Amino acid sequence: MGRLQPMAEAVMEILKDVSRRKCQLTQALLEEAFSTNEQLTRLIDSVPAAHPGHELTPAFQEALLNILDNLAPMIKGDYEKRFADLQNRLDRCDSVQCLIKMVNEVSEMVGELINLSVERSEYSNDFLFELSKDLYDMEGKLSSYQEFNRDTHNMSSKFNENIFEHTRDINHAFDECSDPHDIRNVIAMKLNTISHAIDSKRTMDDIKLRQADDKISELQTNLKTYEKEILQVRHRSETLEKVVMIDDLTGISNRRSYDLHIMDCVIRYRSSRDKFSLILVDIDHFKKINDTYGHKAGDKCLQEVARLIKSCLRQSDFFARYGGEELIAVLHQCDAQNASKVAEKIRRRIENTRFCYRDDTISITISLGVTEAIESDLETEAPFIRVDEAMYMAKLNGRNRVCLSTDLRTCA
Repeated sequence: MGRLQPMAEAVMEILKDVSRRKCQLTQALLEEAFSTNEQLTRLIDSVPAAHPGHELTPAFQEALLNILDNLAPMIKGDYEKRFADLQNRLDRCDSVQCLIKMVNEVSEMVGELINLSVERSEYSNDFLFELSKDLYDMEGKLSSYQEFNRDTHNMSSKFNENIFEHTRDINHAFDECSDPHDIRNVIAMKLNTISHAIDSKRTMDDIKLRQADDKISELQTNLKTYEKEILQVRHRSETLEKVVMIDDLTGISNRRSYDLHIMDCVIRYRSSRDKFSLILVDIDHFKKINDTYGHKAGDKCLQEVARLIKSCLRQSDFFARYGGEELIAVLHQCDAQNASKVAEKIRRRIENTRFCYRDDTISITISLGVTEAIESDLETEAPFIRVDEAMYMAKLNGRNRVCLSTDLRTCA
């Protein structure tokens, strides 16, 4: 077993590196990565030649399950049932041949997930590129319009200077000339020049006004176009966010969204003691529901349970599907005692509801764990471990009950 834990870690690092590089996962790429990974090579070379399969089969099985656990946050939508089937079949694996087949299937799923992630990343980058290009074009048009206004201002300033110069010449004629006839001639000449200048200025102003109107009209048209494009990009962004952050089956947040949210909660709690509590919900005997009534019935029940739980929470609370039939709620500004009251309200609501599927009426109960953030919670896993233990204790104590992590021996 000592070899397999680092071997699993080495394989995960290789897969993460492929994901970071955003390249298509192929058999050739994996072979190259495996052959160049020194840790993996040393581990493989150290496998005993005698009966290696019998010694390593359980360890390989555990290592593959560990890899699947690390992949869990990426699993959603159509991949969930396939992922659960992989886990179930891997649990029953008892030979090297079976493990080899499972390795191929796990590798195939990892490749599809990485390639899907690359496609989504490229999709998002295309949106950002289009938006940046549109904003750059708008900046150029606004700059052009600013330059146009500057030219207009300079022309007006030059015209005013010319008028002032002619006026000064007239004043100078009064000061320097004593003959009224000469003064009249100077004034007449200057007034004629000023009149032509005004006519020319009026003509130029009309041209500039039409040009300004055209530019304003063009700018307004472009703004409307950009507004439509921004709305389209926003719609695409919201759609992409739903794909990444929303659980397809229940319509609530998914595991990825929870991981980001709880990280933010722990950071805020450590910096400003912004308290919060967790409620972890697990549907009792959910496998039996699937086996008895079918997976579609199980899906319908899970959707309805999620809807009922959400109706018991505040709008400010966070609610997500953690995985399988497990749901988790983050209650902000709420201590464990009040969170326990909310959990008990949820438990009663589910217990008193009869779920109908076709001609069948299905009774469902849930087990709930509750915990509150504490000072020693330095990592996001800490509060989840406690709430998971509390939920597990609720299961051990007969299910259909609430268990608070501060006293795991006593459940409501």
